[in-house]
Amino acid sequence: MSRNDHSEEFPDTPLKRGAIAAKAGLKVGANYARYAARRAVNGKSESATRELHDRNAKDVFKQLTKLRGTALKMAQGLSMDPGIIPAEFIEVMSQAQYSVPAMNPALVRRLVKQSLGAPVTELFAEFESEAMAAASIGQVHRAVLKDGRVAAVKIQYPNIRETIEADLRMARGLARRVVKGDIDPFIDEVRSMMMRETDYRQEGESIEFFAGQYSDESLITPRWIPELSSESVLTMTFVEGRHLPEFLQEIPDQEACDHFGQLLFDFSHRQVASGSLKIHADFHPGNFLFQDGGSLGVIDFGCVKTMPAEFMADFLRVFRATLEGDRALLRSLYERLDILNPDGRPELQDRIFAFFLRMGEVIVRPYRTGIFDFGDPAFLEEIRAIGLEAMEFREREVIGSPHFIFVNRVVFGLLSMLSGLKARVSTKVALANINLAIDQSESRAA
Repeated sequence: MSRNDHSEEFPDTPLKRGAIAAKAGLKVGANYARYAARRAVNGKSESATRELHDRNAKDVFKQLTKLRGTALKMAQGLSMDPGIIPAEFIEVMSQAQYSVPAMNPALVRRLVKQSLGAPVTELFAEFESEAMAAASIGQVHRAVLKDGRVAAVKIQYPNIRETIEADLRMARGLARRVVKGDIDPFIDEVRSMMMRETDYRQEGESIEFFAGQYSDESLITPRWIPELSSESVLTMTFVEGRHLPEFLQEIPDQEACDHFGQLLFDFSHRQVASGSLKIHADFHPGNFLFQDGGSLGVIDFGCVKTMPAEFMADFLRVFRATLEGDRALLRSLYERLDILNPDGRPELQDRIFAFFLRMGEVIVRPYRTGIFDFGDPAFLEEIRAIGLEAMEFREREVIGSPHFIFVNRVVFGLLSMLSGLKARVSTKVALANINLAIDQSESRAA
């Protein structure tokens, strides 16, 4: 990963952040005005609409990289849901793991001393002042512990927790320019996760949980160093490897792509089938490392979502009912999951139901074949079409349980990485494990 410049300090006051947010809003407003003028002259055009969304995404992203913090994190999360944010936002927002400016090294050293009570020269045998990665909540520095182990030290941007409410108010205002309906439940869900993510001690505990639950020769996770960690500084053992773009630049053969695709696919399904209800809900290329020996590194456990048992049970039931073609059960489950509104307009509800039936069929298709080629262009086009069709419910309100924010991040994040790899993956074991999890859930309910 390239190092980021640090010409701009973190805007940690409401005044500074408000000015940046206002600039983003003005940019979006100007884009819509330009689009409306063109539409009045030339009529509605799909290419013009896509151009509008692309321009908005780039303008918003430019300002959010300055804000960093929860505003950027929320945009990343919403960008994984093609039913909420235009598809053009997804591509732009995916840069957030690579294009965020880092903090000044002097500020970094000061923050570490304030949080851990001693300068970095006393705490570590070596500490690299330049960040090796910078993202929404904090940035990561390579270090060497006193016992010789290589470590990654994540340092939180200053006053992040204090900026959450202001950031969410700004994000709500921007979202309402491209979203219809009540987004407050989604905002509340993101707020809850943000508060958890800004406590690095909780992330340390999640690191240890995933290490104990999933780490083996094929899946490598860091280990938490609690004595060198606090609420705002997280020290963990270093995990080597290349991110997906770097791996693909090496033009790997099909066998290597299939191998890593299988590891990604199995890891996501092991979580769902484990019964623990804990999900690594940040499935994007920045959080997975491809190692020379064939192991897959998994990093960044800040966004670990504990799913409500009832929601997870219903979500799994939707999966099985889709495979079995049980439309009556699906309609009931979609109502329970707030996708369908039994009191809504019948015509609109029928349209939404028909759409989710089509989407469900696309999602479960890999499980019908035993081995599936995620590089199939026809399948990828169907996935893209699903995202575009979701945006065509102009008159509908935002639908679905807020917990789908995190489900969609896993589902669409996984699909994106598998399609990037063009991986051919066996789905048999995953299907068996999911069916077992459903049976166990049904038994507990009975």
